[in-house]
Amino acid sequence: MDRLTIYHTNDIHSHLTYWPRMAEFLSKAKRHSDKGDVLVFDCGDAADRTHPLAEATDGKAIIELLNEADYDAVTIGNNEGMGNTKEQLNTLYTDASFSVVLSNLFHKDTGEKPHWAKEIIIKKIGKSRKIGIIACTIPLPTSYTALGWKVEDPIETIKAMIEKYQDEVDGFIVLSHLGLKTDRKIASLFNNVLTVLGGHTHHLLPEGEKLNNTMIAGAGKFGTHIGQVTLEWNEEDHCHASAQVIDAATELHSVPYEKERTKEYVERGNTLLENQIITRLSTPLPVRKKGESDFVSLTLNAMMNLSKADGAMINSGLFLNKLPAGTLNQKHMHEALPHPMRLVTVKLTGKQLISLLHSMENQREKLSNLSVKGFGFRGKVFGDLCYENITYGNNNVYIRDARVAEENVYTIVTVDYFLYVSYFPILNHSEEIKMISPEFLRTIVADYMKQTPIV
Repeated sequence: MDRLTIYHTNDIHSHLTYWPRMAEFLSKAKRHSDKGDVLVFDCGDAADRTHPLAEATDGKAIIELLNEADYDAVTIGNNEGMGNTKEQLNTLYTDASFSVVLSNLFHKDTGEKPHWAKEIIIKKIGKSRKIGIIACTIPLPTSYTALGWKVEDPIETIKAMIEKYQDEVDGFIVLSHLGLKTDRKIASLFNNVLTVLGGHTHHLLPEGEKLNNTMIAGAGKFGTHIGQVTLEWNEEDHCHASAQVIDAATELHSVPYEKERTKEYVERGNTLLENQIITRLSTPLPVRKKGESDFVSLTLNAMMNLSKADGAMINSGLFLNKLPAGTLNQKHMHEALPHPMRLVTVKLTGKQLISLLHSMENQREKLSNLSVKGFGFRGKVFGDLCYENITYGNNNVYIRDARVAEENVYTIVTVDYFLYVSYFPILNHSEEIKMISPEFLRTIVADYMKQTPIV
């Protein structure tokens, strides 16, 4: 009887509190198994640049840590795929000791697969059984296209991969950074997928979820659990699947100097960021919960300077810390704006812009204290809406003091986050949405401050 034990992680997001014990457990599981074959996978969003060490090393330090756990393969999440420029992603896995599997991402211009990824890996289980491992990441085409990538529909990709390789393998494992809803769809459509190891929606499935012939698994978020799926084939070649999760805090043994190691990760990252000087401020740039602070005003100016748009909009909840007087470094900027957000310009007719501002102002009070999560937001509440060159009064909208004409077309600059949340659907009806820089908002603001004297 063949037996395969799979350990899997997902959405670690550079939360490293339990990483030393997790790495030791996974590495030992590979070396000391006496109950059949063992494979170890990660399903994306391991390298989140909210951690100072990930930010300072463009994510490469997280890949070094993953090497400690003896992974067989990983796939990327939106934090790896969109949290890096194309150049950074192309070098992220240079020193990886594991394979990167990614079946639905291609170079936009050439249509070729990235050199660092494989569309499938095939693992031999037992004496002769072969299992194909394929992987897909969440398709967010606005951002991926602007970064130079083409991301394809995951369902169509999985269908094509199964048709291409089904005669070469006895079944498939899908590494999914797609979310539980899509994982269930995969299980309902493809009966030769043995298990979907999932991520993106941070679902924790303590005993898995069996749908048709497929075991759906998920290990939560932030490195608090390791998932385990066991596949056993009987003499009639029937596969039995079971799943469980391992609580890192209570079920894994601590390792020597664990707290010191995790503290050192932060300190090393902060030291590297502190050595990256931006400018010198004679006075601090504060933030406040209500209204437009000096820091917000500076950011809006930076957005206008880069985009040459007619107006700019942003939310005050993005600004987590003030910028202190004195020498300003990347550590300050990273702590103030930790979000993986980029700038986009959106072309709207005057009629659309008027409708958008009506909608925004009607939601202003609700959004001010609304707790929000997801899409890279690292704050606590959405905060106030803040505008540059846009004013609203008496149900009228003005650009540079001129009343907006319904038939005219206007260009507005904002963060890509505004496209993904549900509050402003009009933005996605634009005739043109364009990402104007591969850099994050914090880098754009820092570059503006280097070029512009700040009083």
